[in-house]
Amino acid sequence: MRHYLSKWFSLVGWQTVLGAVLLVVLAPVLAATQQSPGKVLYDRDCSFCHGTSGFADTPIGRILDPRPRRFADPVEMARLTDEQIYNAIKDGMPGTAMASWGKLLSEPEIGDLMDYIHKLAGPASNAGVPMSTEELSLEVGRRIYDKECAFCHGLSGHADTDAARVLVPRPRAFADPIQMARIDDGRLYAAIKLGRPGTAMASWSGLMTPVEIIDVMRYIRSLQEPLPEGVTVESLEITVGGNIYRRYCSSCHGAKGDADTTLGKVLLPRPRDFTDRKLMANFSDQQMVAAISQGKPGTAMAPWGGILNPDDIQRVTRYIRAAFSAKP
Repeated sequence: MRHYLSKWFSLVGWQTVLGAVLLVVLAPVLAATQQSPGKVLYDRDCSFCHGTSGFADTPIGRILDPRPRRFADPVEMARLTDEQIYNAIKDGMPGTAMASWGKLLSEPEIGDLMDYIHKLAGPASNAGVPMSTEELSLEVGRRIYDKECAFCHGLSGHADTDAARVLVPRPRAFADPIQMARIDDGRLYAAIKLGRPGTAMASWSGLMTPVEIIDVMRYIRSLQEPLPEGVTVESLEITVGGNIYRRYCSSCHGAKGDADTTLGKVLLPRPRDFTDRKLMANFSDQQMVAAISQGKPGTAMAPWGGILNPDDIQRVTRYIRAAFSAKP
């Protein structure tokens, strides 16, 4: 046996054999020295909570509330900007277990760490199929909605939660196509960003970025159910117009449109009687729209153009014609 080894060594050379042995022995050391600076920092300072793979699936990560961010989740990372990551590392995240590292890491080290964190998240996919931009936005919106909005508006968008039942006014039911008919994208964006004074809907401008608000809007739109059977787009417009009329117009013009209300009887000049067919025949839709939008100087009819948008005014006009003026 010794003869064969001596012969083999003489053929391959002692230097080659020694090099191979050293390579096997020192491979782990060499691999460690070749790791990126960001990975070294991450494994040392971050993996305890966020996990080696970035899924925050560590024993401590599972019990922390809120749970540490999952850097390997491409959906969770989709809307996280470099500025947000930098600030979170440097200054920490109040209300969470994420402490400030600004005094422990230098600026270059924070940059190395950010570079490595970005590498942990792969492309967003669904069952192995890459997500489109719209699908990613929808999933981001769903997660935000489930976390921040469902408590009042309900997971399915029916506003049937315990909190919703005691709130006045009740939160909007996003699944109801009649309630949502008036809510264009501008109104929906403003409600999320600025809140709704006089309701429990607070402003989210400091908690959501503009892109995240759009993500939530996209998901809210997906909750809306089809129109009920037998309801057409035209009849929906009249129904919505009726809802607006009862809320804003009936105190003066009356639920029946005849201005026979306590307030209507004392106003001078008296509010228009929408059931007067002769009077309404000479009152065009264009004139009605102008009266609602701009008001009628010298009367109690105030301008509603700042409260109702043009579509709403058209809906009220259609309702008045359908409910009162068309009756014999």
